[in-house]
Amino acid sequence: MASVRKNARGIWLARWVDASGMRRSRAAVPNTRLAAKALAEELQLNARRQQEGLTPRMPRDGGGSVGALLEWWLESYSHRLASHASNEGSVRRHLLTASLAELRLDACSSAAVEALLDAKEREGLRPQTVNHLRAFLSRAFAAAIRVGRWPGANPVALVRKRKVPKTAVGDHLRVEEVPRVLAQLHPRWRPLYATAIYTGLRKGELAALRREDVDLEARLLVVRRSWDRETTKGGHADAVPIAAALVPWLRDALQQSPSELVFPHVCSPSCPQKSCPGPGGMLSREVALEAVLRRALGRAGIVRGWKHVCRRRGCRHKEPASDASLRRCRKCNMRLWPKPVVRPIRFHDLRHTTATLLLREKVPLVVVQKVLRHRDPKLTEQVYGHLADDFLRAGVDRLQFEGMPEPASVPSIAFASGSGTPAGPKLHRTHEGPESRPENARGSGPFDLSGRRGSNPRPSAWEADALPLSYSRERLDRGTTTAPPGSSRFTARSRGEPARPGCSAPAPRGRSRRTTRRDRSTAHRGAHGAARGAAARSGSGSAR
Repeated sequence: MASVRKNARGIWLARWVDASGMRRSRAAVPNTRLAAKALAEELQLNARRQQEGLTPRMPRDGGGSVGALLEWWLESYSHRLASHASNEGSVRRHLLTASLAELRLDACSSAAVEALLDAKEREGLRPQTVNHLRAFLSRAFAAAIRVGRWPGANPVALVRKRKVPKTAVGDHLRVEEVPRVLAQLHPRWRPLYATAIYTGLRKGELAALRREDVDLEARLLVVRRSWDRETTKGGHADAVPIAAALVPWLRDALQQSPSELVFPHVCSPSCPQKSCPGPGGMLSREVALEAVLRRALGRAGIVRGWKHVCRRRGCRHKEPASDASLRRCRKCNMRLWPKPVVRPIRFHDLRHTTATLLLREKVPLVVVQKVLRHRDPKLTEQVYGHLADDFLRAGVDRLQFEGMPEPASVPSIAFASGSGTPAGPKLHRTHEGPESRPENARGSGPFDLSGRRGSNPRPSAWEADALPLSYSRERLDRGTTTAPPGSSRFTARSRGEPARPGCSAPAPRGRSRRTTRRDRSTAHRGAHGAARGAAARSGSGSAR
């Protein structure tokens, strides 16, 4: 029966009898008696359902650890996939080293998996990589449930997928650049790169292409293998049409091949590769096809710029430039070596070149999907759909209006020069006379007042027109009162009286209550000081 108990350390334990009749206990979270009682009743109910056969019984060892489950999945299922090498690297780097790998399967919850993926995001992994880690865990649990290794549910099913931002495909070759690149390649490589551009085959599929897969009469090419595997990346064989311009290249490759492979490995007696398959063997993965392509791009002038490098030992001077003209080193006056900075085009981008050029020629998207051998048409649409939007542009171009005025740039120029606002240039009104100046700017336009000024009023700054009537030029000249700095030419006047000729005080702008009190107190002290001085002078005169 379900019960609760508090141990010596003050932890509430939920106690129940499992389906095998053993007494078990588990700490409650949160550490309260009520939570322990609810947990005990839930576990006891689950054990009763297992005894009655309504739910499968859990193994006594909890199904093993998550790490053991992942190791089993790698050995049993992942090794047959084309991406096994990358799968194994990701699992061992990110999952088997995490604390989740030590948990038992019955203790692995959706919250634990979610916490792990959140931690990986904080480490800087991209959303796509995090989704791959989630997929590895989900596949491992699904395979264990399918073969009866784990009787429970898949805890990864409730874990959310990360949103992957949509990115554009990599760079590709333009129509006019394809002949230039093929012309700069060695004759040995031209049939392989021409086949990659015309058919969109991947690197491993080109290396595993056999004579029996090519039918020049029917102009069909069957893709069955990839590298040394008997299946492709998609796990299915497909027929790809051969373009008429590709037939001479394939016929030349078949005539030069000494083996059953269309593009075999060709090596010299001093082959630098460690695992050389010999003449006629399969093309090795170590062959840097991308480096061959980038060197051809540099010779063809398909570059983003040039980097001039000093080749004198120890100098290491470099300077970027937009051309390959002759330059001298600034340090040692040696001739600089121009190195092309080619566009970042990979070998796999030749596949993107095939799809992009077909769509530019108004080929339907479904045809491009068949050529690229995408099983799901949504994948082709997501990756290359933005290139097939010419009908949308043609639709919006039909919006034509007669009598439209030409766009004027005068308001934008005035605003950019700082002499106006987005609504137009400011118009200042000036006064005639000696004190001519722009009118108060705070009330000259709708964009000059701020909400802070209206919601939090503050006293205005000290001004000459705030002086009281008791101040006069004579008092300031006699020194009976202390004049404010820079106010020796100020003359007292009434609040509404305009400035007199020769006075540099601006027009009255109003005074705050605080300023008026300060000025009155100053004037009061000045008047009393003057009265005491006059009384003292009269007393001294009568005494004499």
